[in-house]
Amino acid sequence: MPAQSVWIIRLSLAWLSLATLIGSILLVHKAVDLQPAMWALLPLHFETAIWGWAVQLAMGTAYWIFPRHLVGTKRGPEKLVWWVLILFNTGLIILLAGYLHQSVLPLKLTGRGMMTFSVIIFGISMWSRVKSYSSHTN
Repeated sequence: MPAQSVWIIRLSLAWLSLATLIGSILLVHKAVDLQPAMWALLPLHFETAIWGWAVQLAMGTAYWIFPRHLVGTKRGPEKLVWWVLILFNTGLIILLAGYLHQSVLPLKLTGRGMMTFSVIIFGISMWSRVKSYSSHTN
């Protein structure tokens, strides 16, 4: 497994842990009314579970599993995927900070923009690896 996939999947599991912790806090809050402001954590739970865990797990697995190039570098420009990892996770942290400070819309836009940009970079880097099996057998 390439190092990029290892780190993307490790980070996705870290985000899953955080999403589980936040979800647990919200479940306890439903049973025992701790603080009404606790519901402000709900968007953080969604973002960490969907983007932090599920999307990153899919990206890390795709980078590892997709067909490799027959010539040149096996998986394309490897530094590009390191940048995807850094941009995506930094963007997610900035987005979460924007949710914690609800009046700071630029934080949310910056974070979401960084995440979107990193997903686009990932898609471009993976595009040449999307191949039909029959194209290699003829």
